Amino acid sequence: MAARRAQNGISRSRFVFVAAVAASAWISKMGMQAGTISFAALRSFAPTNRFAGINLAALLRPVSRTNRGMAISVAASADGELSTAAVGLEVKLQFKLTRVDNGDVIDSSEGKAPLQFVCGDNDVFPAIEKGVIGMNAGESKDIPLSGDDGYGEWDKEKVIGVPVERMPPDAVPGQMLTLQGENGPMMARVLNRTEKEAMLDFNHPLAGVDISMAVTLLSVSKPPQLVVETLSPGDGSTYPKAGDKLTMHYTGTLAETGAKFDSSLDRGEPFSFQIGVGQVIRGWDVGVMKMSLGEKAVLKIPSAMGYGERGAGEVIPPGADLVFEVELLKIN
Repeated sequence: MAARRAQNGISRSRFVFVAAVAASAWISKMGMQAGTISFAALRSFAPTNRFAGINLAALLRPVSRTNRGMAISVAASADGELSTAAVGLEVKLQFKLTRVDNGDVIDSSEGKAPLQFVCGDNDVFPAIEKGVIGMNAGESKDIPLSGDDGYGEWDKEKVIGVPVERMPPDAVPGQMLTLQGENGPMMARVLNRTEKEAMLDFNHPLAGVDISMAVTLLSVSKPPQLVVETLSPGDGSTYPKAGDKLTMHYTGTLAETGAKFDSSLDRGEPFSFQIGVGQVIRGWDVGVMKMSLGEKAVLKIPSAMGYGERGAGEVIPPGADLVFEVELLKIN
């Protein structure tokens, strides 16, 4: 289980789709399958309290925020608790997303872990960060998410025709399809289908829809730290960049007990993924970027930067800190 990214919060890029011309090229060489869509995620295929199941290899948050280059304005209550959201601080929010036109609830944190992110890290829509910064713990407000502040405007250029032989045989109008694109999973809605061609809409299902996000700020805190410890150095000059395909070996253990929950070494097959696009948890996206080719390192991952209070299946309990021993074998 390679700790791939999948979360249920509000991410900026999870449903950011590519232009239709690129989609068309990918469809010609990639498979498609029918699927369902969870609107609960404005957050990128990486960010934090969204947890998907098995195949765990890496999902976290930044390594160290001390060199972020951003000023952090901190407001504390009388007892020393942080109370005001500011750049560089981690916030937890209750939220509810509602369509403005008909009042339908699209998603909410009710019955789930709260939305959690670090202000200034661009994990969520900029409008959410802007709206939350300056709020005090316990405060509530409504944040409008329309047009470029939300899921974008509907774009007719993202509607394309696809030969029916490249479609799942049971795909019908109104159904959501997923396919693997160069930058990760893509989703499209089947608009119509004839004997020769199907029309697919690659716009986000909520593109062009005015949305209101009601939020309550639960807490403000200093963000947890991801620690990267080098076991043996790499070449010291070749570092991954966003979009590179990496090949790595890893072994994941629970920090508290040392129990191993997964290892590519046990399977005798390294793990390959694309870095910096949310295919793996944020800690890998950030921590592995600091490794050079050939390096072996240990990633020490606090719970909030891993699977949080929900855990992952039966192998990672809620609130578990994680340790990954990793080796960067190849950069393509």
